[in-house]
Amino acid sequence: MQTTFYNPEARQLWRRFQSFPNLADLGIGEWRKTDLIKLLHKVERKREDCPSPVLQNQVENMLGFLYFKLNMTKEAKACLQRVKDRDPTNIIAFTTRGYILLEHNRLTQAKIVLEEFEDKMSPEKTTEDEIGLRNAVALGEKAFCCSQLGPKCYKRGIELYENALSCSVLGTESRLVLKFGLGLLISKCLDEDVCGRIEGFDPDLFYGKARDMFLGVVTEGTMVMAARAWLLLGEMQVKYFCFLSGPEQELMKKMASHLTEEECFTKAKDTAQGKDAFVLERLGRRLRLCKKFSAAIPILEQAIELKPTSFAYHEIGLVYLEKWASSKKPRPYRPTRNKDIKPRLKSSAKMSQASNIPTSQTKVAGSATEFNRGDIWRSVKPTPPEPLANLQHHPKQPGGTAGLKETRTECVQKVEANTDTIRRGQVDRILTASGNLVLKDAKNPLLKRAREYFIKAFELGGSFPNVILKDLARAKYSLGTDPLEVFSILEQALRMGDRSPQFRKCARNALELWGLYLLDQGDIARGKVLLCKVLEMCVKELTQAVPIQSSVCDLICGREKNPTGEVATTLLRYLPVLKCYPLPSSVCTDDQVQEYLSQLVDTCDKNNDFCEAKVYRTFLTAFGITVDKQHLTECNLAVARIQADISEVISSDVYRDTFHASVAPSGGHSCHYKSGGHGCHYNVFVMYDPKDQAHAEELVKLMEVDCGLHCCYESRDFEPGLFPMDNIERCLSRSCCVLHVLTLTYARNCLQYVEKTRRLVTERDHGCVAAVVYKHYPIPREFKGCTVIDNEEFFDSSQGQKDRRWAEFREAVFRALLPLE
Repeated sequence: MQTTFYNPEARQLWRRFQSFPNLADLGIGEWRKTDLIKLLHKVERKREDCPSPVLQNQVENMLGFLYFKLNMTKEAKACLQRVKDRDPTNIIAFTTRGYILLEHNRLTQAKIVLEEFEDKMSPEKTTEDEIGLRNAVALGEKAFCCSQLGPKCYKRGIELYENALSCSVLGTESRLVLKFGLGLLISKCLDEDVCGRIEGFDPDLFYGKARDMFLGVVTEGTMVMAARAWLLLGEMQVKYFCFLSGPEQELMKKMASHLTEEECFTKAKDTAQGKDAFVLERLGRRLRLCKKFSAAIPILEQAIELKPTSFAYHEIGLVYLEKWASSKKPRPYRPTRNKDIKPRLKSSAKMSQASNIPTSQTKVAGSATEFNRGDIWRSVKPTPPEPLANLQHHPKQPGGTAGLKETRTECVQKVEANTDTIRRGQVDRILTASGNLVLKDAKNPLLKRAREYFIKAFELGGSFPNVILKDLARAKYSLGTDPLEVFSILEQALRMGDRSPQFRKCARNALELWGLYLLDQGDIARGKVLLCKVLEMCVKELTQAVPIQSSVCDLICGREKNPTGEVATTLLRYLPVLKCYPLPSSVCTDDQVQEYLSQLVDTCDKNNDFCEAKVYRTFLTAFGITVDKQHLTECNLAVARIQADISEVISSDVYRDTFHASVAPSGGHSCHYKSGGHGCHYNVFVMYDPKDQAHAEELVKLMEVDCGLHCCYESRDFEPGLFPMDNIERCLSRSCCVLHVLTLTYARNCLQYVEKTRRLVTERDHGCVAAVVYKHYPIPREFKGCTVIDNEEFFDSSQGQKDRRWAEFREAVFRALLPLE
């Protein structure tokens, strides 16, 4: 944590506070406010499940620190006061209180708190054993916080737990709590979505450590802790077996010391004696995963009677949904097209009536710029258009105001997107392979009960509300609910996520459902865009999976018909979205596949089929091939435009990370580019004069909502207490590009910053500098060499002109911030 105080007394107090164990070194200083709020809600819900005073202190200290980071001082003090009432010498509570006072420049009160703490910790009043015990408890609290902060902090949390357990004076209860916390944290590292992000991950080593911790808790712990330890040990066995081959699994089962997951779950159930809702919920989930629906329902209902939680309601809803799905036998898909869409015509009649076939207008599909209104059923071999026939550049014209106008159009490349929709046979094949995902059964009581339980789960809140919304959307679509409502629920699910691996999987599943439902409704073009995005996400997940379960080459060549793992199965299911699938039988080796994919990329580039081109480039990247930067930027630009047309209201950072991932600077840099020790958290840093704040904030709003760019600007992101130039350097180091809002007041007051930003961008050899000009203001010489975008008459135009101007302006912004090299 950094201080903004400059007087010597504050610095001296700060150093003294930093010498004690505290929460300020956990690396969350750069987290966004939305992430901190979600973490706060998660920890608040955890407070209800903490009967032990030690666990209560951990949770209260974590809450106090999060409230402090969110500038909610009153709430933070209340949490810390509760800890102080239970444990008057709690180290974490003391140092966090001191941080709060020091951060608010209350130096006298901070000094009093520090002196009080030092007095309580003085050798005359506290023995060495008590000091060691309190330090161990403080380390355990910091380790608990790390376990809540995501995979990037798991390794640090394991080290803190191990340091705390090394204390020789720990009491029995405290040692058991630390063992349980360490075992739980290590078992999290065995998740398939997490293990690849842990440095030095060894499944055998992690499994052995967690097993020892849980067995220690089982031997010495109370009934509740022992039951939960048996349960978590069984779940960990299931995770660990995913890393073993078939012969290794058989060898493990023959070992005398091995405990099967069935034995662990049985012991957990017997130990809990039906009195622990946590154990019953997880047992119900285990039975659901084993397809034992009749046995899972009474256990989950018993858990709800003991303690109605969002998790239990969600699980029992999934039981009813999957029970319904398993009762339906797979059968060929029978399309239920929109009533307005005419039946399939012969190829001779299709061309004459293609323009009369409308697409469905839904909340997600409707936009100001419609694309691909032509025939949704193309012939098997469509005639490719002339290469780059629709690519038009506006020539630059010199001279005064005209030259200034044309500076904008220089950045705009008008491309006629050709998504080249899927053939009808392929659509039916995809929807048939999706099974019961698009099957409708409006009167089924199992679906109705699943919908009711999902609604209750969402009302109670939970750790993953986006997953609940995704399942609710599926249940409602199967019940024949209006697609507009279903799409709005899926959109809300994408808005409510975080950056966790669990949300990445949920986002892929939500986009999969959305794409399938669009295909089912006859909106083939937009359905293909979403399913192409699903293919990209599957390829990236397969290449990052540990252990590697399926070969991407085997999947796209058709050599692996029944892959293991959900990601590989999903990839194989939606490969028919691509026109080239299946690959020719002559293409079989890795080199031949790479060469063929490269040819497909070139063909798609010539035909302006950007969505497929981006998928093929993702395949090539999975093979370790570096794709051409110039064409990649063109493809990213076009796909970003198409995706922006799909929904104009998605504006959350999480959705932008998932769906607008292509909006990043060229040259291989991303929003995680490291510069000067800081992460590049923003796409663009917007600089403006304070008198032009209204213009700047409306511009930022439009750029974030429609362009999918994460913006940094003064009124929201400047840190109080820093000098202007320090703030500018701080924001610039966290941003990929710079965009100046050029007005008369900016030219009068802020031109001294232009050269500085240009020099900083040049020194780091990354990013670009651009400017937005209002009212045809003449361009000062300081902007020579920068990309200039004209924003004439945008805010004062009629709605139709505004839509047209904004579409042109958006393209110019993409072009300026995604420059060709």
